[in-house]
Amino acid sequence: MLAGILLVASALPGIAIGLMLLTGKWDPVSIRAAKDPARARATTARLLLVVDALLVLLGIALMVTPREHGLLLTVVGIGLVTLVTTVLGVAAVKANKA
Repeated sequence: MLAGILLVASALPGIAIGLMLLTGKWDPVSIRAAKDPARARATTARLLLVVDALLVLLGIALMVTPREHGLLLTVVGIGLVTLVTTVLGVAAVKANKA
C-alpha cells in the first residue's frame, strides 16, 4: 500500500513537467539548442508523460493488489517501465539531434 502511494507521488512531478513541455510553458536549454525544438519538445514531453503514467498505474496496481503478488507485480512493472523508457529515450535523443 505504502509503496503504491510513494510511486504515485513520485510520478506526479514528471507528469507536471511533461504537461508544461507539451503546452510550451517551459522551454529548457537542451530543447532550445536542438535543431528542431518543436519536435524535441513533443518527444521529450511524450517520454515523460508515458513513463510517469505507467508509474502511476503501477502505483495504483500496488495499492489494490494483495501483498503476496506485490513482488511479482513490482518486478514486471518496473521491467515494463524500463523498456518503455529506453525506447522513448532513444527517440527523444534522436529528436534532439535531428
